[in-house]
Formats: sequence, C-alpha cells, structure tokens
Amino acid sequence: MPASTVAAIIATCNRATYLGQALDSVLAQSAPAAQVIVVDDGSSDATGALLQSYGDRIRALRQDNGGKSTALNRALPLVTSDYVWIFDDDDIALLHNIESHRAVLDAHPNLGFVYSGCEVIRDAAGGGYERHGRLALPMPPDDEIFPRMLEQNFMQQQGMLVRTACYRAVGPFNETLDRSQDYEMNLRLARRFAGHGLDAPSFLFREHAGARGRPGQTFAAHQRSERWVAFSRQMLPRLHRELSLEEFLPRSQSVPPLDGARRRRALLQRACIMARCGLWPEALPDLEEALLGLLPDVPLSSREEDFCQRMLGMFLQRDLAIEGLVGEEDHARRFACLLARSPHASPRRLFAALLTRYAEERLPLGKKIEFATRALALATGMDDSPAPVADVGLGVSI
Repeated sequence: MPASTVAAIIATCNRATYLGQALDSVLAQSAPAAQVIVVDDGSSDATGALLQSYGDRIRALRQDNGGKSTALNRALPLVTSDYVWIFDDDDIALLHNIESHRAVLDAHPNLGFVYSGCEVIRDAAGGGYERHGRLALPMPPDDEIFPRMLEQNFMQQQGMLVRTACYRAVGPFNETLDRSQDYEMNLRLARRFAGHGLDAPSFLFREHAGARGRPGQTFAAHQRSERWVAFSRQMLPRLHRELSLEEFLPRSQSVPPLDGARRRRALLQRACIMARCGLWPEALPDLEEALLGLLPDVPLSSREEDFCQRMLGMFLQRDLAIEGLVGEEDHARRFACLLARSPHASPRRLFAALLTRYAEERLPLGKKIEFATRALALATGMDDSPAPVADVGLGVSI
C-alpha cells in the first residue's frame, strides 16, 4: 500500500526575513510533502523574488491582500494529497514533523487529526536564533480535546496534520476573522472529529517583536494574547447557547440523557470555560446548579475539583477571571452566596486560596489595590461550614 501523501500550505505576507527558513525546513522533511503551496497575500517586500528562487520545488500563488483566511482558502481547493499541514511563515519545522504525524494517522483511520507541541526560539543579537525550551502543552485524553480546546487554544496548525477530507467536511476558514481564524477552525475540527496528541515538539515557534496582522490592521507582538482573549469573549457566549451540555463532556461520556454525575461534571466544565475569560454571567448559573442542585451528598471528584482550580488559576491573562469576578459587586455577591450555601467544602477552600494568593502577590507591589482588596475580602468571607442565604456577604466588603 503506498504511503499517504501530504500537502504543506504556507500563507505569507511581508515575512521575507523569515520565510526562507520556514520553507527550507518544510522542504527538508524526512518524509517529503507531495505538494508545497505558498500563497503570497499581497506582500510589498522581497517575498515575490524569494519565492521565485525556489522554482518548481513549490507552487507559488499571489493575490491582493485579503487576510490569512482568504490565502488558506485559496490553497485548500488545490490540495490533491491525503493530509494537510498548514505551516507559518516565521517558524521552523523539525525534521520529522510530517513523518511522526503521518505515522499516527496512517495507523489509526478513526482519527481526523494529530497535534504536537513546539520549542520556543527568539532572534539572537548576532543573527540566527536561540532556543528557550518547550512551550507547555496540555495533553488531555483524546476524547476530551474539544472541551479543553474551549478553555485554551493549545493546538497550533504548524504542529498539526489533518485529513484533507476533514477540512472539506467542516468548510473553509472564516474570512471575516483577521485573528484567531486558526482557533475557530480547530474548534470545528475537534468538535466533529477525533484527534490525538503527541507529547513531543515538532516545530520551533519563533517569538519576535515584528508586527502581526494584515497591512493596515497590524498590532504589536505583546498584544497577541489580548487579541485572543477578545475573540474568545465574543465567541464563547454564542457557543454557550449553541452547544448541547453533553458536548462539554468527554466523547465517551456524552451520550444523553445525562445522569446527575455527568450533568454536574459538564456544568463545572462549562463554568470553567466561561470563567477563565471573565464571563461570569454565563459561568455563575452553571456553577450554582452544579454545587447546589445536583448530588449534594456526593463530594466533588478530583476532576471536578480541577475544574474549580482552573476557573481562577493561571492562564494567558491570569487575572481575567478573578478581576471579572471581584470587579462586579453583583457577581461577587452571587458567588459568595452560592459557595456559602453549597455543602461542598473543597470549592470554598480552592477559591479562597486562589483569591488570597492573587491579593498577596499584588498588595505588596501596590498593584491593582482595589481588585486585590476585594479578592482578599471575598476569600476571607469563605469558610468550611455552609451558611444560610441571609448571612452571606454581611462581613465581606466588596
């Protein structure tokens, strides 16, 4: 049986400085790509001349600038290979990227995609680059990839190999998005198809100070996480309405109707997803039902406690959940009330510890004093004994 074929796609715009390294790494793979398609999305630098130098080793296309989504959508219909690998124009592929991913898809026809992690590199003062270690990569069980992706975008297309049929099935990239089009696409893939993670780096992710975005809509490198959070805060409320509750469970547990245990887990997972982006109007009703309305005599499992931990724990913007909570008095009071009424002591301990840590880290530095003071007051008002609703919040100054 012949080996499966791979099409590598690169969308580029004004990255001639790095594009050559990216292309060279793609062309040097231990298992070569059958197709290498590069779409020049209206570059005004030396990109055109650089692409010409590769001759027939690549298929180079040029278009007026329309954004990364339009460039990828230009290339995808040209793919005749079994799998698609979308690579970035400023990163470097490790030698066995294609080989390691293809082996998994070839061996497991039930999988739609494979993903892996990366190492971080930064430009060196005298030229070249310096390695700065592996980027942390969550490795959830395969059947939990979709709900965990709703928490955090941990799959990068440079480290993914996807069946071409899967891209055809979910449709083209969203051309209305100037940022996070990869995240939106990966959510569509993970929602519909099974995937698998490889706990090994497959590319070098370049951190550099160069501008991001298309001409006329560029932004600085340090604004990347801010842009991602802004997109997530727009997208997640819609998904909260559109997704069925069972979709927040592992695939193996998602068959309806949900019993009490699975419903509680799904509610806590959904609350975790919303809270991490500071979406407390969506998170609080789920948290309330999970902690008050379901299985009051059954302690939370370690997995459910982990959801509570992640709600307020460190993240891309680690303060977003806490400041979204204590910054709105109504949210904070409702949060305090439901925890005081809950028969479960572990969430109170977890939340109190995280709020206290936040306050203790900021108060000595004189940073965000108002938020830190409110967080500490909220944490101090939590104890391990349930209290009646009327007593909640009387000693908490928020």
